[in-house]
Formats: sequence, C-alpha cells, structure tokens
Amino acid sequence: MSAPRSLSVNLEYMFTDAGDDLASRVRAAAAAGFDKAEIFWTHDKDLDALAGALDETGVRLWTVLVDPRTTRLVLKETHDGFLEDVRRTVDDAVRLGCPHVVIGSGPAVPYLKRPVQIGIMTEAVARAAEIADDADVTLLIEAVNTRMDHPGVLTSQTQDSVAVVRGVDSPRVRVLYDLYHSVVEGEDPEIVLPQVVDLVAHVQIADAPGRGEPGSGDIDWPASFALLDQVGYTGAVGIECYPTVPSTADALGYVQRVATGTEVAAS
Repeated sequence: MSAPRSLSVNLEYMFTDAGDDLASRVRAAAAAGFDKAEIFWTHDKDLDALAGALDETGVRLWTVLVDPRTTRLVLKETHDGFLEDVRRTVDDAVRLGCPHVVIGSGPAVPYLKRPVQIGIMTEAVARAAEIADDADVTLLIEAVNTRMDHPGVLTSQTQDSVAVVRGVDSPRVRVLYDLYHSVVEGEDPEIVLPQVVDLVAHVQIADAPGRGEPGSGDIDWPASFALLDQVGYTGAVGIECYPTVPSTADALGYVQRVATGTEVAAS
C-alpha cells in the first residue's frame, strides 16, 4: 500500500468550474481537501487576490512557472531576457510563499548538436540559480513530451533535465519529473525514476492517453504511487490534468483515495 502523501492541484487546468479567477479556484481546491496548488506564470495574475485566498484557506502555492512562451534557452541572445523573467517570477514566488519556480527549455534548433544545446541551456540555468539562491527558492527543470503536447521542445526526455541539473550542480536546481510526459514520450517510469530520484524535487501526474485525471486512462495509479514509495520519493505530487467531468472535485476523488491508500484497501 502506498504511503499517504500530499497532493497539489494545477489551478489553470482544474477547478475552472469554480470560476475564472484563481482566488475562487483556491477556495474550491481547499474545500475539496487539497492543501497545495500550482499555477503557470505570474505576471498577468491578480496576485493580491491570490495571496488573500491562500492566506484565507491555508493552501500553499507550490509551483509557479517562468513564462515559456518567450523562452528559447538554446539561443544565448535570449539569456538576458530569460533572467529578467526569472527575477520577476522569483520575486512573485517569494511574495506568494511559493518554494519552487519551474523552468522549461523552449524549442530546440536544427543546426546545433543536442549536447551543445543542452550545454547552452545549462549556462542560462546556472545564472538563474544565483537568483534563486539569493531568494531561497528552488528552480525545477522540466522535461515535456514532444509526441503530443510540445513538439520541437529541447528537454523532451528525463535525461535532458537531469543533464542540466547535473551540469549546474547547485542544490537550488532540481528535476521536476512529470510522469505523464515521461510515459507519453515512451519512457518507463519503473526504469527511469530509480535512476534520477536523488535529483527529483517534485513529481507531476496526469493519465495517458488524453491527459485526463488519474483513473481516466491506462496508467496503473496504485502501482505508480507504490513506485514513488519504493524509490524513496516523499514529496508532494502535483496533478496537472484536464478533468473529463464537469466537477474537478469529483474527477480527483479517485487519485485522492489512491494517495491515501484507501483505494488499494477497498479493492
């Protein structure tokens, strides 16, 4: 049986049934029993209202994201602009009490070998790590799949994000392992995760195929949570999915039972 663990919910994709504003979604997530939440970038959000809802409910904002729409870290001329985005996002994270800032690579280029591109990205992240260190924030490097959701992205496999983290060699830079992206990209979590768990500071999940809530696809979730226990991952698990039913609270009931072990006990 998997050990009970905290779940974090992405408020961009979920609890949209509570309204368009993130503050309402925080309250809905808290009412559904979640104590952590995640959002994308911060620069276009009402941070005062969000902070108020977090304080009111006791929900902890767990991750925010450096806006990937302008990020292409394989191009050195983008690095200064990227660092400006990192500074702004880290400042917002500190304001909101959020310990993690997620970084993606942006698209690859066809005219440089892959190790060269990873090396250039590593240079940018190493500079960003100094900003994170000053603010007591951890940067999370995420690999996302190219087969379905992010065609052309550089960091598409777990080994890519691991290479960046090892290249920077800072406790302020760690891996975000997204099990959904890993599976869609053709990886086997039972093989990959034990090899990299020492670098993993956060795990995200959704079901596959379809990126719906856990239980809507083909992934064996009791086995997946048991794997997290087996490899010694004790942190939160972030759910980043598109609910397949109108009520997010209803959609996430199954994974809440799996996360507490009650689904296994009942089967």
